[in-house]
Amino acid sequence: MRFLPVKNIQGYGMKTNLTTWGGGAIFDGSKYHLYVSAMTNSCPLSTWGQNSRIDHATADTVDGPYDFQDVAVNTWSHNAAPVILPDGSFAIFHIGDGSGTYDGGQDCTPTIFDTEMDAQVKASSGSSIHVSESLDGPWEPLEDNTLGSCNNPAPWVHTNGTIYIVCNGILKRAERISGPWSDVTSFSHDGGPEGKYEDPVLYTDKRGFHVFYHVYNYADRDECVDATVSAHVYSEDGFTWHASPTQPYGTQIEVEDGTTVTVSTRERPKLFFDSSGQMTHLFNGVCFATQCPSEKPCVDCKYTHWDYTLAQPLDLSPSTPEPYPSLPSSPSWLV
Repeated sequence: MRFLPVKNIQGYGMKTNLTTWGGGAIFDGSKYHLYVSAMTNSCPLSTWGQNSRIDHATADTVDGPYDFQDVAVNTWSHNAAPVILPDGSFAIFHIGDGSGTYDGGQDCTPTIFDTEMDAQVKASSGSSIHVSESLDGPWEPLEDNTLGSCNNPAPWVHTNGTIYIVCNGILKRAERISGPWSDVTSFSHDGGPEGKYEDPVLYTDKRGFHVFYHVYNYADRDECVDATVSAHVYSEDGFTWHASPTQPYGTQIEVEDGTTVTVSTRERPKLFFDSSGQMTHLFNGVCFATQCPSEKPCVDCKYTHWDYTLAQPLDLSPSTPEPYPSLPSSPSWLV
């Protein structure tokens, strides 16, 4: 992926005492609406399995900065993936059931937080889809949700109306948000970067199906600048999958002032597409911890350090075309 520099102030949560951890945006023709994981009570990310909720924020540009509007889904809810449904309504796929209060979770201070939560158990519980007729809500649990337990769901609404989702390593499809959902295929990551794969995001284009992942590997964490953070798998038909051996993006973020920021980890990828279907921005939850990896492995700094949601624009300028072969000085067809 090719990127443009980010603004000095953009995204969501780029201030102290507000930990956010990635989200996705929808454009309504006037404003960009971001649905993003935010930690309540000034808590660090170590409490995400209790204190995370889904904030609704808006901006005039897709890369922000975004301003808080309301809470879309209460605690506990995390890893929001918003989509526009074929009938013009909206859905947020997520983990957690959102049945708590807007300010639920732990009452955190810098020295009181739980680092040993059983978040994976929580991630598989409750409703994983909220729906609304408006981007401003209210968001209600989908009553006839037949998707079942799905950790970190990655939905995509195809232009033909079919709804696809990557769920627990399986590509599923349905004609309606309520299902029924049928399995298309499962796929591996063989041939891709070494590490643990998580946080998928799915999309399709004229070449077929694509999935980006967050990937981490403790073995390559001597320097965060070289850390593994992403992978790309793809398929022409949805059945036969391949993995790129190189990661699509890394930890270094160029800024408009000419500086470069190295984040210690870059997770929860979400993609923004404009009205023509062109991918224009990548959203990630990132950790700004300059003392890593000396303090701890790069990927683990997120639990106790400043995290925010980064929106980085893609460089959409065309690549330089191959020049036409030059003619010989005396071409045979002139003889």
